[in-house]
Amino acid sequence: MQFYCGIDLSSRSSQVCVVDEKVSVLVQQKGPNELPRIIELVEPYKQNLETVVESSFNWYWLVDGLQEEGFDVWLAHPLGLYMITGAKVKTDRRDAFALAKLLRAGVIPEAYIHPKEHRSVRDLLRRRSRLVSLRAEEYGSLRKLLLRHGILDHNRNTIRRTLEEDIEIWFKDPLVRLHANQELRRIGLYIEQIRQLEQVIFEAAKDCPQYRQFIFVPGVGQILAITILYETGDISRFKSARHFSSYCRLVPGIAQSGAISKRWRGSKQGNHYPKWAFTQAAVYAVRHFPKIRRSFDRHLRRHRGRGAKIVAYNIIGHKLAQAVYHILRDGKEYREELLFGA
Repeated sequence: MQFYCGIDLSSRSSQVCVVDEKVSVLVQQKGPNELPRIIELVEPYKQNLETVVESSFNWYWLVDGLQEEGFDVWLAHPLGLYMITGAKVKTDRRDAFALAKLLRAGVIPEAYIHPKEHRSVRDLLRRRSRLVSLRAEEYGSLRKLLLRHGILDHNRNTIRRTLEEDIEIWFKDPLVRLHANQELRRIGLYIEQIRQLEQVIFEAAKDCPQYRQFIFVPGVGQILAITILYETGDISRFKSARHFSSYCRLVPGIAQSGAISKRWRGSKQGNHYPKWAFTQAAVYAVRHFPKIRRSFDRHLRRHRGRGAKIVAYNIIGHKLAQAVYHILRDGKEYREELLFGA
């Protein structure tokens, strides 16, 4: 007989539910997040057991631990679990039972279990992205402070070269000077931490052959190439370039009913990190590659309104994503004429 286990994972505890083929409950127990305890509950059914865990923020230890013990584990995507998240009565007990039933019916919205050996590099890349955003906020805060006190002889580029000596010249009030110096020191800390992360990331990715395959795609530098590679994982999980582009949020959704059709449905479904990477690559490619610039201008003329540039950059990013897909899947070299004409 086949058995199915649903585990509702919380930050400190987990609810374990095991059912059989007739959806009869065999185990229904809640306890602390301890791997030996969970394995002890499901061990009697191991030979014919399938297990599903919802993709919460702390799934690493549980999924890795169960897989290392030889269990067949699925990771459920929260977006497709409306049966659980949209229920009128929602408890850990009901959630675990619902996961087991969905697994029994074969309708689990599966999430990708990123390889353990690549996961730490991917997380460092995401951390770097967060630090870059925080550094940009500090630059903006310092610039606003200067504008607030009528200091106008600077712009967004020169503000990055600010020194403590400049602070002494600009501000006479010791309290304002303290404020500005703290902003400057936080920027210095972020710069140092970003540099450390990049050293580790480059060292980890330098021997990856796929990384070097598409680093020559227009606009795709080292950080963007590594980000795309480690966020993509196994390229064979995407059936086509369209599926890959959709995962990267580069293909708009559509809602159609009768004669009414609206685009941009579900625009936030997918992974926003490759979306960011391909958008950044598109901006650089448009700026430095004439043929891509001409393609961008053609698309820009076809659209109107404030969002025209965003749409045009998204189209260029989509084309670059198609190139990366075929490079990763087939090992082909980048050919500009296939995307942007001869």
